[in-house]
Amino acid sequence: MVGGAVQWLSQGLVTLVRLRRPRSALGALALPPEIILMVATYLTNPSVISLALTCRTLHHLCFPGRSHLNTAETEELLLFLEKDIATLYFCHYCAKLHRWHTRWANSTFPWVKGLPCQESLKHCLFLPYKCDIPYHHARLVMNRHFYGPSHGLPPHKLEKRICFTSSGGVTDSESLRARIVDDKLLVLLVRTLYHSRGDSKTLRGYVDSRGNSACKHLTLRKGCPDFAPLQLPELAKDKTTPDHFAPCDQSFGSCTFCLTDYCIDISWRGKKKGYAIKVSSYHQLGDCRSPFDWSWRTISTRLTNEEPRTAYPVEYRPGSVRDRWNRAAGIVSRTYGEWVEVPGLAPYRRELARVAVAL
Repeated sequence: MVGGAVQWLSQGLVTLVRLRRPRSALGALALPPEIILMVATYLTNPSVISLALTCRTLHHLCFPGRSHLNTAETEELLLFLEKDIATLYFCHYCAKLHRWHTRWANSTFPWVKGLPCQESLKHCLFLPYKCDIPYHHARLVMNRHFYGPSHGLPPHKLEKRICFTSSGGVTDSESLRARIVDDKLLVLLVRTLYHSRGDSKTLRGYVDSRGNSACKHLTLRKGCPDFAPLQLPELAKDKTTPDHFAPCDQSFGSCTFCLTDYCIDISWRGKKKGYAIKVSSYHQLGDCRSPFDWSWRTISTRLTNEEPRTAYPVEYRPGSVRDRWNRAAGIVSRTYGEWVEVPGLAPYRRELARVAVAL
């Protein structure tokens, strides 16, 4: 105790002598320097440095003369600075602060070319037809939510609408919406497909070859029987029959691996118009504090060696993401969906069961 007091006095004595008018310079923190130094002894190194960078007076008073930060401490300090400097955001891949611009948006900014760290490209959420969400965009949306309007992008910067008609006459339209619910970023991707002349065979061929994904593990197109992605069960039904599709009205399903729920409608509109397919997929991206968090990892990768969503059956039951989205719009719903088993999870579950028995 005595040794600690002596060390504290020796470190602060020179500073106390040099600091002539601490009270007027500190403003709201107009405390005696010895009190501030005493408080600083209870702070971590990153916290002390962050405090010292608040103003010139505190810098003279608290900034450590020789301070070596390890990797974890460096990240902690940079995260503190990200909160204080609205024009910067923290990059987990290079452990640096990067500048961002208010013009950034999925619809206008060539974000792949603008990535300061190409390593982050591996961890982006790739959705169909350029409705991709780079992690740093998602982080900036949540920075704005947590730290204030000047710290990031509004959710509508992630939104997009795309519509085109293929050479075979299939109209494919998509819209992406985003909202924050319970401090979590959620996105809704709605796809609508139909043939301009009601040609069900051509529509079936388009869906099987170019239907794109509901998530990394479930897809509209013809999937794989033994591993992800798997074709949505509603689209896999009766595709070899003369009608090519089986009509359904609001059929719900949930990925067993990531936080994705979907609702699909397949409607027959008469011989002239044929079938129309509408797939609404609801994705929960989490708080986006790290690309290595479970929510982001599982939704941005096809690998199935992560812990699956079914390991949390109460918190993330089938339909829970859709219900959370609806609740933000004032709609009280209880989605009674089914798990859609993702191929490739069986080995993980066997290992999980083995560990449980061993415990």
